Amino acid sequence: TTFVALCKGNHLRILYHFNILLFILLISLKAAWGADPEEELLPLGLDTAEVMGADSAISPRPTSRIAENITIITAKDIAALNAHTLTDVLDTVTGIVIDAKRTPGNWTAFSIQGGFDTNGHILLLIDGVSQGNLLQGAIDPGLIPLQHIERIEIIKGSASAAWGPALGGVVNLVTKIPESGRPYSGTASASLGERNTADLLADVSGSKNGFGYYLFGGNLHSKGLRPNNATNRNNLYAKLTYDLPKGNLTLGVSYIEAKRGLEEIYVPDWDMVVHDNNKDRRYYSFIDFTYPLLPDLTLGLSAQDSNLENQTIWGHLEGSRVATDNHFFLKEHNSGGKVRLFWGDSRQNLATGIDYLHSKITLIDRADPSSQYLTDKSRDSLSFYGNGAISFGRLTLLPGIRYDRTGLDQNSLNYTLGATFRLTGKTLLRGYAAKGYSLPNAIDHNVPQQIWTVQTGVESEAVPYLWLKGTLFYNHIWDIQDTSTEVAVYRKHDRQGCELEVKTVPLYGLSLTGGYTYTDARDADTREKLKDIPVHIVKLAATYSNTGYGLLAVVSGNYAFLNMDESKQAHFSPMIWNLHLTQQLLPGKELSPELFFSVKNLFNGSQYSHYWYVTPHRWVESGVRFRF
Repeated sequence: TTFVALCKGNHLRILYHFNILLFILLISLKAAWGADPEEELLPLGLDTAEVMGADSAISPRPTSRIAENITIITAKDIAALNAHTLTDVLDTVTGIVIDAKRTPGNWTAFSIQGGFDTNGHILLLIDGVSQGNLLQGAIDPGLIPLQHIERIEIIKGSASAAWGPALGGVVNLVTKIPESGRPYSGTASASLGERNTADLLADVSGSKNGFGYYLFGGNLHSKGLRPNNATNRNNLYAKLTYDLPKGNLTLGVSYIEAKRGLEEIYVPDWDMVVHDNNKDRRYYSFIDFTYPLLPDLTLGLSAQDSNLENQTIWGHLEGSRVATDNHFFLKEHNSGGKVRLFWGDSRQNLATGIDYLHSKITLIDRADPSSQYLTDKSRDSLSFYGNGAISFGRLTLLPGIRYDRTGLDQNSLNYTLGATFRLTGKTLLRGYAAKGYSLPNAIDHNVPQQIWTVQTGVESEAVPYLWLKGTLFYNHIWDIQDTSTEVAVYRKHDRQGCELEVKTVPLYGLSLTGGYTYTDARDADTREKLKDIPVHIVKLAATYSNTGYGLLAVVSGNYAFLNMDESKQAHFSPMIWNLHLTQQLLPGKELSPELFFSVKNLFNGSQYSHYWYVTPHRWVESGVRFRF
């Protein structure tokens, strides 16, 4: 009750002082508590044991030595959900809200503790390459397939000192590596659902004589679970690796193309039926080279290139004919390189680096050459950073600093100081304070938004058969441009709240999970509550696994309430439930096929933030998966 009271009051401001006191307390306790070397390796978290966690791309360390609030999702978790896109997975994560649940593969937005990707608040990376567009900062998780993803690392809260423009969080997708010790292996799967919703996927992987390969391709298409909400997406991915006498070389290429539409719907404000569809083409490539200079010192060099093309036709119906109002053509290109040095191990380490990126963005309107949205900009950014970990027995201090020459009107200096303390073998304390930033959209803004954030939390398995995690957070954001005025006006926002997660140890194959997030978001000057921000988020799930019978069942539900503007006619019914079943036909056999079956929106719930994006009714799909 004390935790919830802090959550819903204005008491989170004391976290500034609490974290400072926490660091002082931990340092003073260090001598008294001592360190048990074996205790340092005990796993903490039922699904986040001592593996490389959500800082792995920057500074490799286990999850128990990361101060931020993190969630890790594995390839096994992705398969259990029969997930088509990143949207399906994010929808199950505590603290995350999907703006609209639509036909698989269609556009949607999401938020992490009130920070929306459409505001550029969230940084999403695959292979270290940013996937957000420069025009609005939007990520488009419905466009991202998951068959080639080994794990998803999510940081909830500012992480700019390590990652750059990550004011509200990071979603880092780590792709699969070639299968070791086998010349070939792979997976093929196919699913079919209502309205001809089908997902066809295949990958193959192997290695020999130091050379490794991973290849993946797929097609996702649907006639649309809502009228004129069709999608057709093709994707290809390839990764090649080569073990040098000293070091490793990795080359990767990704290509995605998609055609998607928005239902034709009557808009009362405009007194017309609107029509919207778009075409996307995304490409990126990277090359990465790692070389051990010394036993504890590794050099990393990488280069990347990415390209985005998007065409959006926005119009209205005149009888049976679509009259085009806007025909936007967006083209973005990024190219750059990184130099990294990593010293130490998971307990004592320092990661330093320099990142360079050249970006070019062009937006034209072929239907209206005088459109106010036309954009033609380029920028060069250069970043210098250093992040480390210093462990003293049970205590780990985590300082970091980063300076970004953004190529905009303002540069950004960001820093962080965090700490983790293993209070006992089964209880961990976390806390950090940080300054961060996000890039503005390319149409209206040329000044980065800034944030000061602080989080404090505890993670424990001290209660028998339970894993508990609680987090308090406070965010102060400024340089938020108000585009409703002709003269630039910059506002400040406060977001504070709490998050609580619980998981049970599997009992007779059954385990339960739950999560709750509360966010109080206000204008820092007027104290008025902000619109379009999630206030309450609830996630529930039950998982049953019987390896002897080859059966896996997952029931997941989520509820979200957003403080929306009445004109959007948002609707938030009780929990939306999904059911996923997977049956291995020959349990224990290596080449056994798997049958899977899903029912989405079991009880015809409806959760959407805008009447344009009504939730599809209950729909069913089934498929088969074969591993070899």
